[in-house]
Amino acid sequence: MTLPIFLKSLGSLTDDELMQRVASKDDDRAYGELYHRHARRLMGFFFRQMNGDEALAADLTQDAFMRVWTARDRFSGCFRTWLLTIGYNLVKNHYRHSEHQKQYELFTKQTKEEVADSNIIDKMADEAFDQALRQLLEKLPPESRLLFSFRFEEELTVPEIAVLMELPEGTVKSRLHTLTQTLRQKLNRHEDFRR
Repeated sequence: MTLPIFLKSLGSLTDDELMQRVASKDDDRAYGELYHRHARRLMGFFFRQMNGDEALAADLTQDAFMRVWTARDRFSGCFRTWLLTIGYNLVKNHYRHSEHQKQYELFTKQTKEEVADSNIIDKMADEAFDQALRQLLEKLPPESRLLFSFRFEEELTVPEIAVLMELPEGTVKSRLHTLTQTLRQKLNRHEDFRR
């Protein structure tokens, strides 16, 4: 016999079940459980996208969860993807309205050639390589950092990224290829990492 969702303990519910409780009953305890499960990881995402600005990352995390609560009656689908969509839109809006506007515009005009992405992530075992990679990522335009984060840190698929970023899958593949090629070239030239 399966217990009804309202009789289960919060910890045993899936994210989507918790969000259903938040949406249907304004259940602040279920909302708190979602916050507990996802806030730290979301803040890490914002921290990376904001070049280590902890205060801004914390503000964006709070803003994202306020939007979850405000839009609770419009939730449908997968909670994690929905939360990342909210996070992505907050980052995009931040960069559109900040000094990084030019970087954002340059990135959006990049090539749309469709190619398969490469497996640069396989090389990330070495700590020195990781450090060099982080330094390179900090210098990239915001959209490139987001793309890298979605694919290699959040491990989203190309179709999931296409939905989040509202781009055709071919464009996502092309941008991933361009990004990984750029990183590979720069990292291969870094003498400390040549084997």
